[in-house]
Amino acid sequence: MGPGPRTRVRFRSALVAIAVLGTAVAGALVAVSPAAAADLPPARATVFTRGYDTSTKLVTLTMDADWYTPGDVPRVLQILRDNGITAGFALTGRYAERYPDQARAIVAAGHKLINHSYDHPYFTQLTRAQRFSELDRAEAAYNRIGLTSDGWFRAPYRDGYVDPGVTADLAARGYFIGFDWTFDTTGYLGVGQDVILDRVRRYTVPGATVLMHLSSDSTDTAALPQVIATLRSMGYGFTDPYRTVTTGSIAAHYAALGAQRSALGPPRTGEMVASVAGTAVQWFRTGRIYWRGDVGAHEVHGAIAGRYVEFGSIGSFLGFPVTDETTTPDGLGRFNHFVGGGSIYWTPVTGAHEVHGWIRVEWAALGWERGILGYPVGDEVSVVGGRASAFQKGTVYWSAATGAHEVHGAILGRYLQLGGTASRLRLPLSDEYTVAGGRRSDFQGGSLSWNAATGAVTVLYR
Repeated sequence: MGPGPRTRVRFRSALVAIAVLGTAVAGALVAVSPAAAADLPPARATVFTRGYDTSTKLVTLTMDADWYTPGDVPRVLQILRDNGITAGFALTGRYAERYPDQARAIVAAGHKLINHSYDHPYFTQLTRAQRFSELDRAEAAYNRIGLTSDGWFRAPYRDGYVDPGVTADLAARGYFIGFDWTFDTTGYLGVGQDVILDRVRRYTVPGATVLMHLSSDSTDTAALPQVIATLRSMGYGFTDPYRTVTTGSIAAHYAALGAQRSALGPPRTGEMVASVAGTAVQWFRTGRIYWRGDVGAHEVHGAIAGRYVEFGSIGSFLGFPVTDETTTPDGLGRFNHFVGGGSIYWTPVTGAHEVHGWIRVEWAALGWERGILGYPVGDEVSVVGGRASAFQKGTVYWSAATGAHEVHGAILGRYLQLGGTASRLRLPLSDEYTVAGGRRSDFQGGSLSWNAATGAVTVLYR
C-alpha cells in the first residue's frame, strides 16, 4: 500500500485513522460473506478482516507495496523463508510494471499475490466502470509477467472495504475475496521498532492478519525478525493466506490434498452454502470442494468440473460428489462418482462425459472402461423409445420396458445402418452373446447375427 511521494502525506494521515479503526472492528468483521444461491458466484466479495479460525493462536503476515520504491524484497523473502512463513503481498499494478523481477520473486517463493488496484485510488470515490478498470489494469500488469491474483483484492487506504457497493462490484468482476487486515504495524510511518512491537503485543488476536509495508522507507522490513520472534514469544504460530480463507471439513480436505500446491490451486471464494443449510462449497482456481454431512468433503476439478458445472453441479441429477477425481484402473483416464448414481469420466482422447442410472450399472457389469465398451464418448441422450450412451467400442441402450443392454462391433454397425432404435428392430433385449458360428444380439423386433467365418451380419425380423 502507498501512493507516490506527492500524496504520501494524505495517504499516511488516512492510514493513521484507519489503523486505529482496524483495532476497534477487528472482532466484528470476520469473514463477512453474503448468502449465495446454490453453487452460484457470490453476489459480494467475502471480507476477511481475520481468518475463519479465531480460536487458535495463529496469525497471517501480509505486506503492501506501491510503485515508488521496490523495498528490500530479497531480504524480506529470506526472513520469511528462514522462518517457514508464507505471507500475502498486496501489490499495485504499477508496482508489478515497474518492478517485475521483485513481483515474480515474491510469487515464486510461494507467497500470495493480492490485487491492490492499479494506481491506489479511493474506491468509494470511483464509479463502477472505474473500479473495473482499476482491477483490470492491475490484473493485466500481473498477467504480462505471468502472474495472477486469482480474484483476491485489498482496498487501497482500506477505503470502502466493506461497502456493499464496492464488494458487489468486486464480485461482479470475479473478485470474491476481500483480503483485509486486523491491524497495521505502522512501519510505513518510519516509527521505531519499539512502536511496532508494542502494536503487535496490543492488537494481535487469534486469526489476526497483520499488515506491514514493503517500501524502502518503511521500518517494517528491519523489524520483521523481531515481529516474528515477539509473536512466537506470545504463543502464536503462523498460518498462510490460503489456509486463512478455508474452514472446517473443506479446510481439512484442502490441506490433505496439498492446499494451494494441489490440483485445485488457491481459493477463489470463501466457504458458501452449497444448496441448503448443512452443505458447503468453496471454489478454487481449477475446481471446487463440496461438503455434505452424509458424504463428506470431495473435490471436482479440471475438465470434469467444467462438465459437472454445465450440468448444474449439485442441482443436477448427479448431486454431490462422493469421490475426489481419481485415476482409472487402466491409468488412462480420470473420474468422479456422484451421489445421484452417476459418474463423469475423462481421457485426453474422449474428453469428459457422464454415465448414470441403469446404463452405468450395465457398463459397470461389463467391466467399466476395461470392458468391451471402453470409455464414454458422449453423454446419455434420448433415442426413439428410450435412452442411450455411446462408448468407444459400442453403445448401451435402455428403456423401462427392456432394461439396459449393449450393442457393439459389426452388429452395432449394421444396427445403425438399419436405423437403430428407429428401425423395425427397435431396442435391444440382450447383450451380444455367443451362438454357433458367431455372435448374436436380440431386439424387440428381431435379431442380428454375426458370422465369424464371413463377417456378415444377418437380420432376422420377428
